[in-house]
Amino acid sequence: MSTTQEGAQQPPFIFALTPDEYMVELAQLTAWVNGFLVPVYVTSRIPSSRAPWCARWWEHPEAIGRLHALWLAYQAMSDTGGAGITAPHEWHRDHLDPALASLRAPDGPFSGCMTKPHQDTHNPPPEVTVVDHTGL
Repeated sequence: MSTTQEGAQQPPFIFALTPDEYMVELAQLTAWVNGFLVPVYVTSRIPSSRAPWCARWWEHPEAIGRLHALWLAYQAMSDTGGAGITAPHEWHRDHLDPALASLRAPDGPFSGCMTKPHQDTHNPPPEVTVVDHTGL
């Protein structure tokens, strides 16, 4: 955890964690996504080819990164006493809406996943070849 000027502990971004820390953080993220985000925000916009969702979102690295960043922002902005009374609105406008738009875009990480409300389809991200050019 990093420390702010005020001395408060700030959680690191999920991809900066050790493998053991990553698994703990992913479990906590999963509880937040499946217990809060999906029931409140995803099910209100039925999955379709124009707005897909993946029931196995944790198998999409881009989704993990975006959802973890969204969760960190939620944690920082949900305490109106510390973040201000407009923070929840700002979280929706500046964080939630863009994150869901990116994740659920027709060409986003969930394209091909669960495009029909009652059909659990999973289309894992393709493997990308990375060429090591450090020896050049």
